[in-house]
Amino acid sequence: MIHRSTSRKIFEIVNYLLFILFCISIIFPFINAIAISLSSYDALEQGKVGLWPKQFTLESYKNLALSKQFLRTLLNTVFLTVVNTALVIVLSLAAGYAMSHKHLLGRGYLFIYLIIPMYFSGGLIPTYLLINGLGMNNTYWALILPAVVNIFYIIVFRNQINQLPRELMESAEIDGAGEARILFHIIVPLVLPMAMAFVVFSAVSYWNEWFGVLIYIRDRSMWTLQFQVRDILINSALVDSTTQKALAGQEPKVHPENLKMAALLLTILPIIAVYPFVQKYFIHGQLVGAVKG
Repeated sequence: MIHRSTSRKIFEIVNYLLFILFCISIIFPFINAIAISLSSYDALEQGKVGLWPKQFTLESYKNLALSKQFLRTLLNTVFLTVVNTALVIVLSLAAGYAMSHKHLLGRGYLFIYLIIPMYFSGGLIPTYLLINGLGMNNTYWALILPAVVNIFYIIVFRNQINQLPRELMESAEIDGAGEARILFHIIVPLVLPMAMAFVVFSAVSYWNEWFGVLIYIRDRSMWTLQFQVRDILINSALVDSTTQKALAGQEPKVHPENLKMAALLLTILPIIAVYPFVQKYFIHGQLVGAVKG
């Protein structure tokens, strides 16, 4: 049995206590949000809700489900998440493979060309002027095209492919395989764990997208779910007038806090549901930044 010193035991006790407090600080507000979203108008008005719902009701979720605007933003978010994630992974993988190819002329200069904007960007105003000048303002393209090039992903894919045995690609070339066949039938299976980790990172990032909508989008029908939730948190109401009128005259009443907490929970629910299935890729992704180039 390993002997532990008194100082070591004190350190472990303090460490465990800090982690317990940290977990409580995360879990309790989440439980409180669930309780608020499931409590009645009167219970919230009287301040009776703590960690358990009072006068259980699903009216807030019902009204969100019946809101055409909320459902439209959900569809927009799913569409943008799928399209942007697919584009950024495919383009980054293809660019990383091209930059690792021995036949690419000037790949060292191309690498420097990519590194510079990774550290020095034009900024928000030039980007907005570019998007506006290209006529993409208030279109889905403003939320798709600026996000499809991820230099970090390209560099990591390039480094990973450089570490693969060259004999694999050379033997495929001798057998007459083209570049696309080599990429998708040889390279992709070997870097799939890393690619899946980037899929997780990208999907979470695009699911939480709202700033691009704030800058480029004016049409409410093109809002994303996160921006819709932001509007609910600020205005304490759903945005479509039809639903607001229905809420104003209905019984039982729906408290603004009901809508806020229900909207927040519906926003994070898909991520919570998917995370257990992709956790291994997420953990693997913690190490991708340390890939030796």
